[in-house]
Amino acid sequence: MDRNRVGSRTGVWVRRWLAGVAAGATLAGTVACGEMRQNMRGEYVTYRGAWFCAKAGCADTSMQRSAKAHRVGEMTVNHGKVTAGAALVFKPQKTPQTFTAKVSDCAGQVAEVPADKIKAPGAHGIAGQSDCYVVRIDPKDYPALAFGKDCKSWTVATHSTFDKGTSWEAKAGLEQD
Repeated sequence: MDRNRVGSRTGVWVRRWLAGVAAGATLAGTVACGEMRQNMRGEYVTYRGAWFCAKAGCADTSMQRSAKAHRVGEMTVNHGKVTAGAALVFKPQKTPQTFTAKVSDCAGQVAEVPADKIKAPGAHGIAGQSDCYVVRIDPKDYPALAFGKDCKSWTVATHSTFDKGTSWEAKAGLEQD
């Protein structure tokens, strides 16, 4: 008699566990389908790289593309002269309704990138990237953020919204060489 009770308890536990696994798989499938539909509609933004100034205050046309980078998880961190100014390039597959950006330091402090530092496709001079958004970063524009010997990298996160109410975030990093 005791064996039947143990067996039935184990059976109930197994059925509940399997139901939980099935629910988790359904949720994961639903999220994956949503992302796939968004990708099929072209409602996403990719990171194309960073360009740096040789001297502070340079024009977009005189910036040089970073040839050195490393990965932190899924994020690319480009190396260059951040203190002279940088431009991060992001390519939307479809024109977003809004495109904003934030910059954060290694201490977790965050600042909004001013709208005049975000240049829409065709409004900047980065060679070969006319179909991309450019986020210009100059450390002097963010005095509240840490940058120096203890903090040599910043993260730039963009946020885009699209026609169907979907949104997309793309991140990239900058590190002082």
